[in-house]
Amino acid sequence: MSLTIALLFLAVIFLIGIIRPGKTSSAADFFVSGRSGSTLKITGSLVATIIGGSATLGVAGLGFSMGLPALWWLLSGSIFLFILGIFFAGKVRSLEVYTLPEVLYAQYGSGVLRIISSIVIITAWLGIIGAQIAAAGKFMDILWPGHFTESVIICGSLFIIYTIAGGQRSVIRTDLFQTFFIFLGIGLLFLLLVSGSGFIWNLQLPEGHLDFPVNSRFGYSDMLGFFLFVGTSYLAGPDMYSRILSAKDEATAKRSVLAAAVFVAILAVMITSIGIYGKSLYPGIESESVFPVLIMEQLPEWIKGIVVAALLAAFLSSANTCLITACIILNSDIINPIVFKNTLDEKRQVLITRILIFIIGAASISITLYCGGIIKSMLFALTVYTTGLIIPVILGFYREKLKLNRYGAIAAVLTGSISAVTLKFLALNKYLLLIFPVVIIVIFAVSFIKHEE
Repeated sequence: MSLTIALLFLAVIFLIGIIRPGKTSSAADFFVSGRSGSTLKITGSLVATIIGGSATLGVAGLGFSMGLPALWWLLSGSIFLFILGIFFAGKVRSLEVYTLPEVLYAQYGSGVLRIISSIVIITAWLGIIGAQIAAAGKFMDILWPGHFTESVIICGSLFIIYTIAGGQRSVIRTDLFQTFFIFLGIGLLFLLLVSGSGFIWNLQLPEGHLDFPVNSRFGYSDMLGFFLFVGTSYLAGPDMYSRILSAKDEATAKRSVLAAAVFVAILAVMITSIGIYGKSLYPGIESESVFPVLIMEQLPEWIKGIVVAALLAAFLSSANTCLITACIILNSDIINPIVFKNTLDEKRQVLITRILIFIIGAASISITLYCGGIIKSMLFALTVYTTGLIIPVILGFYREKLKLNRYGAIAAVLTGSISAVTLKFLALNKYLLLIFPVVIIVIFAVSFIKHEE
């Protein structure tokens, strides 16, 4: 029965995305949903985008292994969403562009910066797409044991097809439905655990497991790392900005981001608590298997399908957003300006983007099948992205007051991203936090030394 419910959910998602996708002939229709998104749709899409593999498997696993401070993975994002909503969402929406690299171009006027930032984003987001597909396949494998390959192909193909059909309109529409299922499934599991075992303070847990904001397994430096490498990606992420740019006006963009911040904070509490319950009930299991074990061992058969469907919603909603974001950036910021010298009309831009969605989507499925699971690559991707792009984007809104220019921004992006890759490769993770002050120094120093002509 649970497998039937999960398959029925996938079928409904597919139909929502494929039926009546709306106008998709113009670039604005396909790339930013005609800039017509309501507060409800944009909020739902933001939440569905955020609550993916790292926010479910990852946060529950962190709650299992390190306790209550695991909240900071999502709480840091919620805090930065509030900052984004109050100070920057309106500024982003007012630019009337399609992508984050175009935001940088509007700020600094540099085509080189636009291309470099596009390459960083696409590289990072490909890993995230594959991780979400792998997570979806593994959860289908709970209900359909021994069919990981088939599960990956089914889940991946469904969101690729409806993304090709309706572009951003289909993604936002399916995200809203998926957000409902995410809250339903995670909420059901949380409430059933509470009713069966009481609140987390009644559980038998390792000493210090419920200490907050830090404990013996999670210090202030770890907390700072979460804020810088995870939280700041909410402040200036290409997926966040794609949603803001799809809002019908600046006020809608602000309201949507602030509402999403509240919902993410609520989900942070529930998901972390689920991991803590898992630690009490099954202390000997692997941390990131806590969700599957709780689903199989603690839930009635009919609820299993709902909760698995909710987690599929989480993975697929993040995957489709990352997929369309990467493809729009690849077309708008690299192929059209470099290959076609900005001569493509809107219909051809949409056609090329659809082709890219198919190619990159199929490549992501292939990578997933080859690698199996790459959840850890998500933190690597976010580290490379945040160190290179967050500071230039945010300071770019105040470029003239701060006397910054395109040379400083280019140097900052290259310094941040290359340093992150190098330190990760050399396993010198303890020095990653130093990249942020270095990038700040670089953007100001190079802007001062190298004046614009």
